[in-house]
Amino acid sequence: MREMRLQKYLQDCGLASRRDIRQWIHEGRLRVGGRVVTDPNFPVRVPADPIQLNGKRLKLAPQPKSYFIFNKPPGVVSTLADPEGRPALRAYIGRIRERVYPVGRLDFHSDGLMLLTNDGELAQFILAARNAVPKTYLLKIKGTLEAATRSRLEGGIFLEGERLNPFAIEEVRTTGSGNSWLRVTITEGKKHILRKAFLYSGHPVEKLRRLAIGTFTLGTMPLGQWRELRDAEVAKFKRQYHYPG
Repeated sequence: MREMRLQKYLQDCGLASRRDIRQWIHEGRLRVGGRVVTDPNFPVRVPADPIQLNGKRLKLAPQPKSYFIFNKPPGVVSTLADPEGRPALRAYIGRIRERVYPVGRLDFHSDGLMLLTNDGELAQFILAARNAVPKTYLLKIKGTLEAATRSRLEGGIFLEGERLNPFAIEEVRTTGSGNSWLRVTITEGKKHILRKAFLYSGHPVEKLRRLAIGTFTLGTMPLGQWRELRDAEVAKFKRQYHYPG
């Protein structure tokens, strides 16, 4: 018998995403040994303590960690299901046996790499800005960047009262109509950060594709396809970014 934090144990068992589990705990929907628990760090004796969700006892067992990458098409929401009935991830990843969840999101109109995993701690590591895990995107923007605008973005602009981490910008090509394709790398994941920053700078984003999260890359994977990451790929990521787990 050993003790684990309630939230971590439920994540390891693949019950739901970290966000959903945390919300259920704060809402008082979980009981441990008959006691309502609202602290995600509540110590649970594994496997002795009975755990209930909404009054129903859960059958729990930790899952092996699994990692997949998926090439999200445009016009798909980056959640497993959508209450509005729009196309969602589950329609594409139904053959994945493990209960995995997306790490971060891409907006409805964007496409590209998504990481799917049941490893909640690695997911949080990637999402935390302090760990500076780079995310690389291919953007088509309206017009062309002047040197001064590029310098401001690469220096870290203020947006909605916060200073953003510097962007790394590489010019790819200019279209015949005078618009631009850029490769942009960022180290934080605020919602719609790229669309907002370039709109603020006078260059609305017309297309956005995520190419990489750290060492995980799409390569030539077609839209709508997924594959499981090899152990060596996950180990390389952890070494590169000094993952403590």
